[in-house]
Amino acid sequence: MKRILLIIFISLCSVSAFGQSYLGWVTKKVNFYEGPGKDYALISTLKSGTQIFIISLETKNDFYNIIDIATDKEGYIPASYVKLGDIVYKDKQGIFVPKGRTSVYNPEVEIYNNTNLTLTLKLNSQTYSFSPQETKSLTLSPGSCDYRASAPGVVPNIGSEYLEKNMGYTWQFYIIRQKR
Repeated sequence: MKRILLIIFISLCSVSAFGQSYLGWVTKKVNFYEGPGKDYALISTLKSGTQIFIISLETKNDFYNIIDIATDKEGYIPASYVKLGDIVYKDKQGIFVPKGRTSVYNPEVEIYNNTNLTLTLKLNSQTYSFSPQETKSLTLSPGSCDYRASAPGVVPNIGSEYLEKNMGYTWQFYIIRQKR
C-alpha cells in the first residue's frame, strides 16, 4: 500500500502547470471567446486557416484554450473547429541566466524585451506584459516555474525553469527567424 501511494504522489508532483501544447489552425470561421463558452465576451472572429497555438488538449465545455498567433490574444474556441498540427515541445534548457547570489530570499529576474513587439510572459499562473524595449525586474518564488513567452506573429516558447532562493537572473526576449 505504501508503494502505491508513493508512486501516485510522485506522479502528481511531476505534473506540469501547462499541458502538452500544439500548433494548429482553425478549420472554418469561428467566434473567439474570452472564456470556454458562448456566454463569454467575444474577442473576435477567426477566419478559416488562422494559425493557433493550442495550450493543452484538455477542453472545458468542449472548448480549447488557444492563442491566436497573429494577435497573441488568448481565449477559447470550440474544439470541433480545430485541426491539430505539430507538437510544441517544452524547452528543457530554461531561459533565465543566473547572474549571481543576492541578499534577498526570493529570486529576482531582470527581463528585457529586445524586440519591437509586445511580449506576453506567463510564469505559472501570473501573466506579465512588456512593451517593446522595456526592462522589468520581477521577484518570484523559489522553486519550479513553468513559463510561456509569446508575441504577435511568434510561436510561443514554453518550458520549465528552476529558480533558486537568494539568486538573481536575467533574460532577454528576442526573436529567432527560421526558414522552412
